[in-house]
Amino acid sequence: MWLVLALTCSLFNALQGAYGKKILDRINPYVLTWAMFLYDLPIMGVLLAIDGVPVIRPGFWPALTVTLSINLLAVTLYIQAIKRSPLSLTMPLLAFTPIFLVLSACIALGERPGPLGMVGIMLIVVGAYCLGLQGRLSNILDPLRYLGRERGSQMMLAVAFLWGITAAADKVALMNSSPVFFVCTFHLLYALLYIPIVRWRARQEAGQILRRGPALFLFALLGAIMIISQMTAARLILVSYVIAIKRAGMVFSILLGYLFFGERHLGWRLAAAALMVAGVCCLVL
Repeated sequence: MWLVLALTCSLFNALQGAYGKKILDRINPYVLTWAMFLYDLPIMGVLLAIDGVPVIRPGFWPALTVTLSINLLAVTLYIQAIKRSPLSLTMPLLAFTPIFLVLSACIALGERPGPLGMVGIMLIVVGAYCLGLQGRLSNILDPLRYLGRERGSQMMLAVAFLWGITAAADKVALMNSSPVFFVCTFHLLYALLYIPIVRWRARQEAGQILRRGPALFLFALLGAIMIISQMTAARLILVSYVIAIKRAGMVFSILLGYLFFGERHLGWRLAAAALMVAGVCCLVL
């Protein structure tokens, strides 16, 4: 059962990214970011009513403050990345998140990855290199230069780095409350805190939050299904396994990019994604 839920999470993560890219040609990216949290609030409120308010321990609020502060930037960059570059060159780069986690643990705690962890890091790096292959190589650095020219790819690497930092804060917040309460509180505060950003960056388009209501609600609904599937699966199996399956959604993203946006080099990018998924699995194990 947990595997079905984790795969559902993975699929809807990819669907939300693809649908977001589709509607970003007529919706301001800051409005879309705001709507992701605002339109989910009724769903999260129902879940909280069913689950109940847990005992809130002291570590919850500091951890929530850290993850909220960082995610105000990270989620904004995530939406900008899928707008600016092909899905097949952005979504797979989230596989770097566990690498940044390992590196931060190595620097802060002196924890070094074992042999399997090193293999995982190498597979993710090689997979990222293969993402940039566009045909015959004239220089071994061509794939890296190609990715480096993609603004969206640069942004998504920054997102992976930031989410590597917030992962520890998320875990602390969850341990000091409950998954439903954490997600509901996070969505509420994010929606409130993002209002000044929308007024600053998208004042003229802020009315889209109502005019584009159906499209924005569907985008938020896809995210809600993803989160609910992830939380439910995490109650049945280790969270690290669920995240590994979620990251496998990069394969779905590449297929959706090919089918709906005409993105090229399907074979190369699927092979690259397979290497990166294998690398994530090695790191998890």
